[in-house]
Amino acid sequence: MINKGRINVRVRRLKAGRLSSARARFHGRRDAAGLREFLADAAAGGTPADESLPPYILGLRVQVGRSSARLRSRTFAAHRALHIRIHAESVRVVTQYTVRGEPAPAALARYGQMVGEWRSAASVCRQQAQQLADEANQLMACYWDAAWTRTQRDGHVSEPRPTGWLPGQITLDRTWARLDDGLLSDRWYAPERGGRDADPSAVAQALHILDHQAARGGGATSGARRG
Repeated sequence: MINKGRINVRVRRLKAGRLSSARARFHGRRDAAGLREFLADAAAGGTPADESLPPYILGLRVQVGRSSARLRSRTFAAHRALHIRIHAESVRVVTQYTVRGEPAPAALARYGQMVGEWRSAASVCRQQAQQLADEANQLMACYWDAAWTRTQRDGHVSEPRPTGWLPGQITLDRTWARLDDGLLSDRWYAPERGGRDADPSAVAQALHILDHQAARGGGATSGARRG
């Protein structure tokens, strides 16, 4: 059973409540004069480049990046012993199923429980990271709405803010969707790596055996499946 308290990382929360939203709108109104060209280009259909984003937006992105990295690091640290056990048991599973060719359902079920605990922990970590991104995006929306409204009021743009227009919007990179990558060396920190499907390691092979047996109704319990 996973103890969620072990991975409840104390990151600096953005807290997109009334006060933070009001501050974001204040920054948007304050920065509006310097964003006239930026907003006029957006009103004409232009796509802003990241390097032209204002400091407030860049600051939110940096803050989320740092906080989500801390979430990952603390999740790994809290489950170091579990990682060691999974790596050791992976070798046993591969040896039993691939080398000896002798299925061991009970052993595979125990391995599945370990992997399930990791997948649950990684899922919680991902949910927390997504919350950070969502809160930052909410503050961005407040900022851009205030900046656009002030610029429109001053007559520099005439159109209302485009629906869904959110320069600098934060989305989690694809490594967050692959929960098992946290078991494969440094894959969880490498967005361009191929993940376990391209990994010949014992862990990758054991995970394949686990999921294959579970899909066939082999009795293995793998917990939350990788996203």
